[in-house]
Amino acid sequence: MAFPPVFGTSRTSRWSVSAIFIIFALAFWARVLFLGRVLLPGDMLRGFAPFGGIPNASWTILQWDALAQYFPWRHFAASELQKGHIPLWNPFQFTGTPFLANAQSAVFYPLNIPFWIFDTAYAFGISAFLGSLVALAGTFLLARRWGMSRAASLISAVAFAFCGFLSSWALLPTLFQTACWLPLCLYFYEGAVEDKQPTRSTLGLAFSLLMALLAGHAQVFFYVLLALAIRQPFLKRTWRGLALGFGSLIFALTLGALQLLPTLELAANSPRVAVGGPTAGGWDFVKQRALAANELVSLALPSGLNWGTLSENFGYVGIGVCILLLISLAALRTPSRRRQRYYALTLALFGLLYALGTPLAQLFFFAVPGVSSMGGTGRSLILWSMGASLCAGFGFDWLRSKWKSELLPPLALAIIALELFANAFTTQPTAPRDSIYPKTQITDFLARNTSRTARVYLQTEKRSWLPLEAFSSERKHPIGILPPNGATVYNIYDINGYDSLSLQGYRLFVSSSEANGNPSPDLNGNMILLQTPTPTLLDQFSVRYIVTLAGAPAPPNARAVLTAEGCTIYERVLPTNVMKVGGEAFAPGFRDGKYAPESFRLGTFITLLALTLWSALWFGSRKKSQPLTAAAPSP
Repeated sequence: MAFPPVFGTSRTSRWSVSAIFIIFALAFWARVLFLGRVLLPGDMLRGFAPFGGIPNASWTILQWDALAQYFPWRHFAASELQKGHIPLWNPFQFTGTPFLANAQSAVFYPLNIPFWIFDTAYAFGISAFLGSLVALAGTFLLARRWGMSRAASLISAVAFAFCGFLSSWALLPTLFQTACWLPLCLYFYEGAVEDKQPTRSTLGLAFSLLMALLAGHAQVFFYVLLALAIRQPFLKRTWRGLALGFGSLIFALTLGALQLLPTLELAANSPRVAVGGPTAGGWDFVKQRALAANELVSLALPSGLNWGTLSENFGYVGIGVCILLLISLAALRTPSRRRQRYYALTLALFGLLYALGTPLAQLFFFAVPGVSSMGGTGRSLILWSMGASLCAGFGFDWLRSKWKSELLPPLALAIIALELFANAFTTQPTAPRDSIYPKTQITDFLARNTSRTARVYLQTEKRSWLPLEAFSSERKHPIGILPPNGATVYNIYDINGYDSLSLQGYRLFVSSSEANGNPSPDLNGNMILLQTPTPTLLDQFSVRYIVTLAGAPAPPNARAVLTAEGCTIYERVLPTNVMKVGGEAFAPGFRDGKYAPESFRLGTFITLLALTLWSALWFGSRKKSQPLTAAAPSP
């Protein structure tokens, strides 16, 4: 029986391997590429007016961010870029706020180009497809460099690229895209240390780190750096690895200066500066959300995690990968590639222990600056997924050395692929395109009538975002008017918003009007949902329209102008003798009424210089440098 050459002993061309990757990725994302669905949780919109306001609509707090943050941001960036504008400023949130400076806008990330070309909702699927190709190629190259057979390398690549962690996070593109570059970072790091002429591998590492940085998720970028740091003790040339790794990181940060400097400037003017250092209470909150011991079964069985937050603590790799991982333990004493085997196992165990909220995670929480302000420890399962996938490849090669059957490679690959594909089919929410932010009477009216001098206040209760309601097994849907940031989709000038890097000056300004001094829900300090704005504050923000749920008490001194789709729009009369205030008053970088931060200008200059140097080094490197596909033994 004949199988494709990737399973045999003949040489496999790059084209045939690339074709296999494309086929797998196309099959995995077929629903959102060819079947009219989009990679967004459209049903979750139905809990909000004016899209239905259905009580108890399906809702999960993390996947919800795909609609509350990423769709509005990608849509806005595409709109601005198509007009030929660099999207430095978003006038539709918080009365105006920096946009590009938030790293999660990911304006300069190359794999976001589909968002600027295609329909925004459809582009979520294209971007995920491209990210999967990066993960497949990177893992395959790394496994081949480590001496795995072609079949084992393909098994490792499929196991990582389509693991439960990545597939469940695909709706949130910054985390997913950052994680996809982990294998290539490890691959080029190996080359930088081992190659006789490491120039190209070092530049490749800098480029891969740059891509992970521009993808926009700081916490996962930190885990990428952790994976490189954990690799260090397992290298033969430790000092060379340390020097080249650190040098590549500095080069990557320099290349990304046009994004990094504005982000640092915004962070310095955001509520994060007021958070302070780690606290015991903060650790207790993180610990409560960590992966529980009884959830470990979800690593092999997706139904083992039937409550809680699916994406946060979902490290599913399947029974097949777990079995091959256990088999790989038998090969630990094999002299060849022992350092690589131990590293893969260490990486997997490290990711698990960190996700469980053990003292290991506690040490990082209190000892490493910035870690306490990141998300839950469960996101370290990206390290488990990477390590387990590589161990599976080693386990397969050991098994094949004992059981020489032509059926084994395709059988093992089929089992692993079927498990992961089936998991994605049941855990990834998709929706019809027309269900994503459809036009309504309410949004059409506000889009026509709001402006910088006539903003809107959307009355959404904070009560619906309390922790117990968000994280309980019931997962109650918050009821409100438009999702936070939803106004951005329709070019509606809103005074509320949702952003981890909002302006601290704006938050302090609006806090004075709130009864408890806090404009945010207890669960999510990144949101500003004003509850008791004073008439003076509304006047200062030029709020002409107030939107309430139908049947809610009418605001004072306002007349109803439209009731439809479960909402009522009221119009206020704005005085002319009140000083107007907007986000411009709280953001550094405004000159003559235009937002032109020096951080972006300086960052662009540094990036252009670094890019020129990188290009000169790359094209000037000797042709005798080792090729990207390092030699590896035949299967």
